[in-house]
Formats: sequence, structure tokens, C-alpha cells
Amino acid sequence: MRKYDLSINNNSYEVIVKKVTDHEALVEVNGQEHTVSIDQIQRLVLPESVPKSVPKQVPGPKAASAAAPPTTVSGDGVIAPMPGQIKAILVREGDKVTTGQKLLIMEAMKLENKLPATRDGIVKHILVRDGDVVSQGEKLIIIG
Repeated sequence: MRKYDLSINNNSYEVIVKKVTDHEALVEVNGQEHTVSIDQIQRLVLPESVPKSVPKQVPGPKAASAAAPPTTVSGDGVIAPMPGQIKAILVREGDKVTTGQKLLIMEAMKLENKLPATRDGIVKHILVRDGDVVSQGEKLIIIG
């Protein structure tokens, strides 16, 4: 569930998104419940959140392991090690982070994975939100 305090044309709205499916959303606007039909869902990336260049990743040897794949860095960002859902974001844009610091929690294969920073830096952009479903290799956070 998410709560938004919005202002539209100088009118204030408290919007609580209670449930979202592929076809509809159950929302409460200023205390009144509404069912909203969803025609289409798109994931948009704002141009300023896209890094200018991403170095090619060279595949390395694969090791057999029952543990979750390690979080990897592509250039200056943390990417999803596997498909999953973002459960919590533990940092904000502008935060200074250190190697090993937990940045977000992602649920994958019914397990919670705490994804750490793999280098020191400042969180430049957070490209996901709580509840987002992400694909393996998708960039989640950009560290500068």
C-alpha cells in the first residue's frame, strides 16, 4: 500500500493505493474508495536517469552455487542479480554510501535479498520504487 499527498491546481488530495492488478487499481482519494481501470502499464525512464555510457560486461566463469548470485555493478550502478520485487529502499538520492552498505531489499524466489553497495560513492539516481518488479540485469541504483 502507498500513500500520496498530492496538489493538483491548488487542490489537496490524499491518495492511498490499496491494491493494483494488471487490469485495475483500488484507490482511496480523500477517504472515498474508487476502482480505477488500467488500460496499459509502461515503465518509463527519464532521460536524466540514464547513464551516458555502460561498459560491456564480459562473462566470466560460472561457479555452481546454491546461494543467490552476487549483486554486480555495471559501470556506476547496482543491478538486479535475478528477477524479483523491490520490497524496501534503504537510501535516498544524495546519500553517501560505503562498500557493503545495504541499499535495498529485493524479494526473489521467496527469499529477501539485501543488495549492498559494491563501492563507495553518492547515490545519484534511484531507478526503482517499492513494489516494482525487476528483471535480472536491470539497473536499480546509480552510484557516482
